[in-house]
Amino acid sequence: MRCNICKDKHESAELFGKPVLFTSLPIEQESVPDNWFCYDLAASDRNPVKPATLEDHVVWNRVGTVLSPVPLKRETTMARQIKNSFHLHEELLDLAGFCEKNHLDYPQDPRKYVLRPASPGKEAGLFYSLMDLEKDAASGTVGHMRFYFRDGRFNHSWWPHNDDQFNTPKFKEVLQEFVNELLTRGPLKNESTMRRWCYGYPEGEIGRESVGFVAETADYRFCLRCTTDTSDYGYLYCYDLNQQKLAMEQAQQYGLSAEGLQHLQNASDPSIPHTYKWYLLRDSNMPEEQMFSGLSLEEAVELYAASDSRDKHLGVTKDGIASVDLLITHDDREWYSEDYQKSDSFKADRTIIQALEQIHQTLDAPAQGMTMGGM
Repeated sequence: MRCNICKDKHESAELFGKPVLFTSLPIEQESVPDNWFCYDLAASDRNPVKPATLEDHVVWNRVGTVLSPVPLKRETTMARQIKNSFHLHEELLDLAGFCEKNHLDYPQDPRKYVLRPASPGKEAGLFYSLMDLEKDAASGTVGHMRFYFRDGRFNHSWWPHNDDQFNTPKFKEVLQEFVNELLTRGPLKNESTMRRWCYGYPEGEIGRESVGFVAETADYRFCLRCTTDTSDYGYLYCYDLNQQKLAMEQAQQYGLSAEGLQHLQNASDPSIPHTYKWYLLRDSNMPEEQMFSGLSLEEAVELYAASDSRDKHLGVTKDGIASVDLLITHDDREWYSEDYQKSDSFKADRTIIQALEQIHQTLDAPAQGMTMGGM
């Protein structure tokens, strides 16, 4: 768990003769107000519960964190001895109460966009491209950004969705502001910060070595997919909430929402027969993109094996409504996707399990020069 320094109550304390707020929970450095200071308290091996030193960041023997309106050590000092200068008061205060008690101006949250960990059971699909164009339009997908760090630099590319029709000047302005905040005081500050965010929010795990974070405004939803795999990309998916609302209203107008929901429920019911249409997608989100759909499994596997594309997806559409990738090649890496295990429509489907076994047997092993991995 982590604390919200603006809303949660902390223990009033004194350190080096200065008033501070103390919490045993971690505090995100990115949430610390401007001109305020956050330090960890470390215990000694001799007494693992008593604070012994004040440090910027403690990995081992951390016993708590303090928030202070004034600096408590020099920037160049690695650790400051506490000795008997730390005293807890029998009082709980939120940040506003602490400021009022000590005659301080209340600081504003420096973040305009507050990230929360994703809910894997409900939101995992928001961090991946939808193969169904109608679903992509109904989701109001503006586009997605692919990014990576190299030599300490942040690199990215943009992939439009829905013919780029939702990528308005207003959206571009909000996106630029959001990304700038991620780069200055968020998980994209650098590669090590991104990994720290991933390790700090295991509840947001949406795939192997991937953790999702969500931020929302009145008009947009941003879904940031971070990774601890230095050889993999991170992604940012952007959605226009007004377009989602419009699509939902149109669906309700034509009586499609209830019907669509029933179709999805039927797709996850093993007691009724289902239809399966296989597809091969090549060069996704590129001008030369090609989609071969309505195939048998054998046809799809044959096309996949024959294609020399460095970006190809072999997958299946069930009952014409639910789709999932099973085998992916991207930038000379090939892996079997585990996304089907996250979908009620596919995770208990014996046909899919048997199809995966057949794909394994037919294709045997990845082509020479490729490596298996997760994305």
